[in-house]
Amino acid sequence: MVTEVAVFIALPGKEEELGQGIIQGIEFIRQHPECISANATRCLEKPGRYMLSVVWSSLEAHVNDFRNSALFAQWRAPISGLFEEKPEVYHYQAY
Repeated sequence: MVTEVAVFIALPGKEEELGQGIIQGIEFIRQHPECISANATRCLEKPGRYMLSVVWSSLEAHVNDFRNSALFAQWRAPISGLFEEKPEVYHYQAY
């Protein structure tokens, strides 16, 4: 299993809208058969900063399967244009 951690930073004035978009979009991530779990959290010190954490069956399931699927486009649609730059995304494995 691999955990994807992605950090999104809202554009100024779009903090709440990004949070709501993440909540809507995360349902599409959860529909992928290789997704084990998915959740999002909001930073207390910087309310425009959100962390998405998704456990995938493998790195390939995320990078090759999900990112090239229609579900990826559906996940990103509610948050498109609401965050700065590309999100910081890293993958972690139990040590």
